[in-house]
Amino acid sequence: MSQETIDFSFLAKLGQKTFDELKLLRREVAEIRTLSLQSYEFVKRVERRQAKMREDLELAVKMELGGSIGHMQTILEGALAKIEDKVDNALERIAAIEQNP
Repeated sequence: MSQETIDFSFLAKLGQKTFDELKLLRREVAEIRTLSLQSYEFVKRVERRQAKMREDLELAVKMELGGSIGHMQTILEGALAKIEDKVDNALERIAAIEQNP
C-alpha cells in the first residue's frame, strides 16, 4: 500500500467546491419549482379566461340568433296574416257567389 499525503487544504477546497455546486443546484431547483408553479398558474388563468370567453361568445350568439329569429318570426307572422286575409276574402266571395247564383 502506497502512502500518499493528504493535504487538508485540498480537501477543504474540494469540499467548498462541492458545497458551492450544491448551492447552485439548490438555487436551480428552486428556480425550476418557481417556473413550474408560474406555468401552472398561467395555465389556470388561460383556462378561466377561455371559459369566460366561451360564456361571452355563447351569450353573443344567443342574442344575435334570438334577434334574427324574432325578426324573422315578425316577418312570417305579417306574411301569414296577409295570406289569411286573402283567403278570408276569397272565402267570402265564394260564399257570396254561392248565395247569389
